[in-house]
Amino acid sequence: MKIKFLFISLLLISMKSQAQDVTIIDVVEDSYNTSSIDTLQIKSGKPQVFLIQIQSQNDGYSIADDDIEKKELQKNFNSKDFNLNHITKQSYIRLENGQFIDVSDLDSSYGAVAFWNGKPNDKLKIQEGIRLSTEFVSEQLGQKKKSSYITNSELQKKEISQLSKNDNFTENSRKVMNRFLKKYSVSEVLTISGYLVLNENQTKVKTITGYEVNSKGKKIKYEQIFLNEFEQPTKVNHFGDDGKNVYYSIEFTYENGILKAIVNDDRIEKISYNDNQLFFTSDLGGGEETSFYTLKDGVLLSKCILIMKGDAGYEEQNSVVEEKIEKGCVNYYINNELSSMNCHSELGKFPFTNKYTSFQDGEIMQSIEYKVTKINDSKIEIVSKNSNSTGKTTAILNSRGLVESIVYVAGNETEKMLFEYTYYE
Repeated sequence: MKIKFLFISLLLISMKSQAQDVTIIDVVEDSYNTSSIDTLQIKSGKPQVFLIQIQSQNDGYSIADDDIEKKELQKNFNSKDFNLNHITKQSYIRLENGQFIDVSDLDSSYGAVAFWNGKPNDKLKIQEGIRLSTEFVSEQLGQKKKSSYITNSELQKKEISQLSKNDNFTENSRKVMNRFLKKYSVSEVLTISGYLVLNENQTKVKTITGYEVNSKGKKIKYEQIFLNEFEQPTKVNHFGDDGKNVYYSIEFTYENGILKAIVNDDRIEKISYNDNQLFFTSDLGGGEETSFYTLKDGVLLSKCILIMKGDAGYEEQNSVVEEKIEKGCVNYYINNELSSMNCHSELGKFPFTNKYTSFQDGEIMQSIEYKVTKINDSKIEIVSKNSNSTGKTTAILNSRGLVESIVYVAGNETEKMLFEYTYYE
């Protein structure tokens, strides 16, 4: 809805709070009250930016969940540049020079960015729509800044465009490939945060069939992995709740022992190599995701770049997720923001420990600690702890050192899984 400018006086109601680099003035209430409209009164002096994101009462009242532009303004400018007023509730905004912004209609939604340089004789400037708010504000300040999703998108497209069209398969490539294939040849339930701690050596294994055991003791097949004589997966089937129907299947093709393609149902991912890097592009319909894998200190690290098709005008929907080794931990970033952290002991040695921590907006959301202990050649125990509970998993190994059963116990909860193997002669 178009935003109106008025020249009248109303009651002053303002709320202020501090955020990273700029002052945030949010017009917010815990409950939606249609009997009154807030007025935010702004004095002259310091420049003011109004980021207006208001939802119609017809959709139910909530503060806008889309905070991309708010974060962009906080990140790209300093508190000395302006005050950032984030308007999320129907309001009147009154400037000291008598100008008003009227976003008070309860039946309307509003999205806009407004700028006032704080000078009594100068007028507000407004941009309908909040996208590219950094560029709009930067122009008003006489600066040349870009939204990070624009610059990141440019960098991501450049990185993908520079990928080699010809394979450079080396012994380093083979090491990356072999570790990458373990993601599929070893059942995910036998890993901890993606790290191999069980079934590392599957020599001569032909098939692996995993079962869940229900409360009545009935086995229900949930996964079947087929391997060639080089321990490479050729097919992985995932079964539905009935244990009979395959709901998801992955197939792998090789040339002279080198992985060339992965077939996910009707999608084919052609694999390429460049020394210590394996990469492929997946067509997801609305976008294309390019995945990269490398080995560092024995750890498989991933990076995925998603570029939406026809993304001009929608660059903020592009994304990148990446794992990095930092200070001995593997950190997982989503669009350059830390999402999780794994800090583990030396791989391949017992006891093995790992601490997983997840984050949101810089705050710790969850933390889980694992300790894997080898009791003897036929038994391994895994203890997991978080702030609320402790769980213990007992893995029983067969004569080849492969897991044949795992039992997880936490409080009154018990889960059991069985694994069956066939072998090449």
